[in-house]
Amino acid sequence: MSGNHTVSRQSPYLQPALALHQFLVKTHWNGKVLTGPDPGIRFNTRVGRFVKSYLSIVPWSDNLVYMQAQGYWIFDNWQIFDVTNNEDAKSIALACADGVVALQQPEGYWEYPNPEWKDRIATVEGCFAALGLLETFSRHEDERYLDAARRWFEYVLSDIGFRKQENKAMWAINYFAHRSGDGGGVPNNSTLLLWFLARMYQLTNESRYLEPCKKMIAWLAHVQLPSGELPYALGNSPDKDKTHFLCFQYNAFEFMDLVHYHKITGDQDVWSILEKLSQYLSTGLTEEGKARFDCLHETPDVPYYTMAIATALNQATELELGNYRALAERAFKQVLSNQRDDGGLAYHSRKNYGCLTDRRSYPRYLAMILHHLLRESQNHCRAEKIADKKRHHDAQV
Repeated sequence: MSGNHTVSRQSPYLQPALALHQFLVKTHWNGKVLTGPDPGIRFNTRVGRFVKSYLSIVPWSDNLVYMQAQGYWIFDNWQIFDVTNNEDAKSIALACADGVVALQQPEGYWEYPNPEWKDRIATVEGCFAALGLLETFSRHEDERYLDAARRWFEYVLSDIGFRKQENKAMWAINYFAHRSGDGGGVPNNSTLLLWFLARMYQLTNESRYLEPCKKMIAWLAHVQLPSGELPYALGNSPDKDKTHFLCFQYNAFEFMDLVHYHKITGDQDVWSILEKLSQYLSTGLTEEGKARFDCLHETPDVPYYTMAIATALNQATELELGNYRALAERAFKQVLSNQRDDGGLAYHSRKNYGCLTDRRSYPRYLAMILHHLLRESQNHCRAEKIADKKRHHDAQV
């Protein structure tokens, strides 16, 4: 790749990030979208993916196009362009945004790629597609990108809808379209929608996008546990709740969503949620710096969980919610210790069922890891510029 890489001396994360980016370009980028295998759901995530990993000689035909992967991939390439002025990365971001627009259905949604969930329309997929388009619109004001995000918003209101709680001042967005119900909800869908709605407001200055936010925040504050953890899913009755599921991983992403929302809107209603969440996440790493798999188990070891917690803890430090920098740096180093010479990672997960390892390359999760590495590179770059200005000022004095 071409571009100015002089900032690499300032960040220990830039060169690993660029290597991972090149791996994704060579292995999973087809010129329009990021595509490749995925751990999936049900049988595949429990058993099938390990069979495929150990029988890697077989040409498995399981390439999928997740909108979550496209959203992160668009972020990644704009971040690389920011740090290196690399025109190739800019071209990839624009091409991927065009690919996302092309895949949007006339009604405003994106189809779920996994065959086990055929015909389901997921809130998470649509939000990440739209967030990638909004990021592109903010830099390249092609109205097609904003129009596609608007169509997704209208679809959210008309077909996905909100779960009305017993307390009418609380809402939770539905996980799938056309599956409305009273009570319950999945917090990570609502935190992601909050980020999307804030971004829509930021780029349009239209207050209607913020109208559902207060009710979702009220619901999140209501369901947050005394430990600071946001439960995974709430049913229509307590006996149907699924409180603890991949606890720290989900809460790390929820924390990051709420940070985006807070930084855009300045809404203080999320502050107490963030305070409790940061304290909870600070307990989510092992002594080695790896993410705890869930509330009760340290393994399996999944690097993208580790990277998400590390980034959330760094954000908490930046917001002065605590000093978690050392914990985060240990986690970053732990993930990078598994990077191969070709830029990919040695494994997606290991110690599954105590002994199994999944060594397949999953673009959705590698794009997430890349996003976190590039965010830290940008932070190092900004810190170095501030330090340079201070040194110049001190020299003048």
